[in-house]
Amino acid sequence: MRLALYAPQLGYYQNERVKIGKNGDFYTSSAAADAFGAVWANAFYRMFQEQQLPFVLCEIGAGDGRFAKSVLQEWEAKGYPNMEYIVVESSPYHAGKIKDKLSEDRFIHYFSLEDMKAEYPFFQGILFANELLDAMPVHVVKQEKTGMTEIMVSMDVTGNLVEQEQPLVNAELGAWIAEHLGGLSIGQTIEVPLAMTHWLNDLYGWVENGAVVLVDYGYTREEWDMPHLLNGSLRGYFRHQQINDPLKFPGEMDLTSHVHWDSVKTIGEIAGFRADGFQKQTDFLLENGILDHLRDTGSQDPFSPVHKKNRAIRSLIMENSISSYFQVLIQKKDGCR
Repeated sequence: MRLALYAPQLGYYQNERVKIGKNGDFYTSSAAADAFGAVWANAFYRMFQEQQLPFVLCEIGAGDGRFAKSVLQEWEAKGYPNMEYIVVESSPYHAGKIKDKLSEDRFIHYFSLEDMKAEYPFFQGILFANELLDAMPVHVVKQEKTGMTEIMVSMDVTGNLVEQEQPLVNAELGAWIAEHLGGLSIGQTIEVPLAMTHWLNDLYGWVENGAVVLVDYGYTREEWDMPHLLNGSLRGYFRHQQINDPLKFPGEMDLTSHVHWDSVKTIGEIAGFRADGFQKQTDFLLENGILDHLRDTGSQDPFSPVHKKNRAIRSLIMENSISSYFQVLIQKKDGCR
């Protein structure tokens, strides 16, 4: 999964293919409606004020920059104080798209996460990541009657990638399952996000004062035991089609697995963060005023800009919309006001 997504030049997120939007493989909330970023701009401002934080916002995994652009447009329109907006994006393709969109904005910095840590040894402000954790590489573990196995990737005699089970020998995987899930039922397959765990531990240790805001799709520990998740959640997206075989189209297909939300909370708590809010994205958007961005049409033309904007907003909050599958987790460093 790491190679398929992040191998230099060949990995899905490192190559030049269009990924987001109509001509890509999937939509994001920010691609669905600019109002998504506008709502977050106002929410960020309240968080800065309530926690008395410096106006420093870091977006990690910024995609094509559309979210950053809409946040900054709303920020400027509301006349909020100058904010330092830092973009972290590992994909050269997306980094280029971001610079095209944001080249005229004065308060943008571009860093790799390593470069940013060198520039800001102890971060103070808000860290934001939208649809980042689900794209981190995972191990796949299955509980058999004879014990746990890890599902590995091999190649058959014809050169095709195939799955191959072998007895679980990685003690860290077994320890993670015991700590965060308490064990697996017979026949259950699940993704173990060791990469996410290590990344979060590193991230939380870097934040001196502030908040970490994570938006993604995932399940609670109780939900992971539901029958329809017996085979786990790892899958691909290719040209807006869900692909259940993660070995198809390597390097050409997005790979994703659902987030273990209770584990994220636990990892944060151990690092001194408390969960200050956890809810469905639909509820977050409604509570934070997305309906205020609807406008009177004043025109019968269904293709007018106002009609399009209103439809885009409704597409975020209607039943079974993209937002109904996402959750918002806000974590604050202990001691923040």
